This record gives sequence, structure tokens and C-alpha cells, in this order.
Amino acid sequence: MEPLKPERKREIFEASPAATPQEIAEYEALLAERFTVDPDLPRGPEMLKLRQRKSERLKELQRKLFPETEAEASEEGMT
Repeated sequence: MEPLKPERKREIFEASPAATPQEIAEYEALLAERFTVDPDLPRGPEMLKLRQRKSERLKELQRKLFPETEAEASEEGMT
């Protein structure tokens, strides 16, 4: 997982003017974390809740930062 390139960040700000640099950094950190945690390790209830909250936050940020992806998914569902 590599960080978003500056031109991609510019595109995000153009498509989502309400996006902040902190949200992009949080998105990158949450996404990178998915690749560093072994999904096969046993987890207690608290860790599962934390994992679920992080996953939900990642989806929330993705919808905000990449609205074009949401639009494309909606269009594909219509066919």
C-alpha cells in the first residue's frame, strides 16, 4: 500500500471540496493498517468492535473522498 500521489490528492479536493488533509491521512492510515494486521489471529470482543469501527470509518471516508466511486457503483447496479 503506497500513499496517495499528490495529483490524486488534488483530484480528491476538486471532487470533494469538504475533504481535509487530515481525513486523507486518516484514510491512508486505516487502509495501510488493513495490510499490517493478520486477519487469522484470534480476537477478543473488544478487538472485534474496534476492527468494526475502523472498517466503518474507512467506508465513511471512502464515500466522502471518492464520491465518483459511489456514483459508478450506483450506475453499475442499475444495469
